[in-house]
Amino acid sequence: MATADSIISISGVTKRFGPVTAVDNISFDIQRGEFFSLLGSSGCGKTTLLRMLAGFEQPSEGEISIDREAMAGVPANHRPTNMVFQSYAIFPHLNVRENIGYGLRNTDLSREEAGKRVIDALELVKLSGYGERAAHQLSGGQRQRVALARALVCRPKVLLLDEPLGALDKNLREEMQIELRALQKTVGITFVFVTHDQEEALTLSDRIAVMSKGRVLQIDAPEALYDNPNCREVAEFIGTMNVFSGRTMESAKGAATIDARALGKLQAQGTSRKGDYVFLAVRPEKLKLMTKKPSAAMNAIGGVVSAISYRGDRHHFLVKAEGHDRPISVSQQNDSETSATPAKVGSKVWVAWPHSAGRLLSN
Repeated sequence: MATADSIISISGVTKRFGPVTAVDNISFDIQRGEFFSLLGSSGCGKTTLLRMLAGFEQPSEGEISIDREAMAGVPANHRPTNMVFQSYAIFPHLNVRENIGYGLRNTDLSREEAGKRVIDALELVKLSGYGERAAHQLSGGQRQRVALARALVCRPKVLLLDEPLGALDKNLREEMQIELRALQKTVGITFVFVTHDQEEALTLSDRIAVMSKGRVLQIDAPEALYDNPNCREVAEFIGTMNVFSGRTMESAKGAATIDARALGKLQAQGTSRKGDYVFLAVRPEKLKLMTKKPSAAMNAIGGVVSAISYRGDRHHFLVKAEGHDRPISVSQQNDSETSATPAKVGSKVWVAWPHSAGRLLSN
């Protein structure tokens, strides 16, 4: 049910393409002025959902409302939305000013009013003075800014973005992430952003919906998704996660002891019933390499360092533990005065972490 602050309400929406269900009975609201991201791997349904919001597709079942108006049967050009595509779709025969003003051609604005909006949009995306530049003279970042300006000049209530940074190189992409977030705060409208890049979603979003196989697995703020995933699939999709499995031996006061077979007994935050098969998830940066087994106050798994990679600000280790089918990932920040690693390939080590660092997941 939509709240007073909701601008988009998605209720029981399903989309089928023949025998394939692309979006499967999802319901949630997006708040006014929110930067909301749809995150998931290819084929999860995120772009199909975005296209239904835009009006390019209609739901097979369920309802979509935007600003409390039902969108059933409302064509794309009559919706209070605009869309930025990954390809940008810049018209090659028009200059920057003409590209940005293209969507104003069929409005009731006077020529002077439309011209002022284009000037304002150019300033908004930091392209003042570029109005007469030809499309082929623009860099990738400039083309992206033109696409954003063209979408914003019509002043939509919701801006839909389908992986708009995907064509940019890494450095420019990171720069544009900062600019895009700042732009959203400046204009104050709702952004719905589709991406498969976890880091990008964490950087940009107020909230993120993680999707898989047409369903929404979890909707939460970036910090909550990262630190408190609600299932193994979310835990492993958002960043790197070590997952250990076993059965609950005991559970009390918000903590559980797990029999992880060859790995020994492990403790984690969370509760479950005795005998339940569960997963213990812990991030690489929460782990520490030690040459001696720590006290019982910490979880500890013995193993051998199988690989080391230097990543500038940190070293990343893979540790092979007997009885665990995947290497344990450990990320340790480099000391400010030395980049010497605490272990070498082949070293016998203990991977240790405090009980509070692990999260208990039931599936």
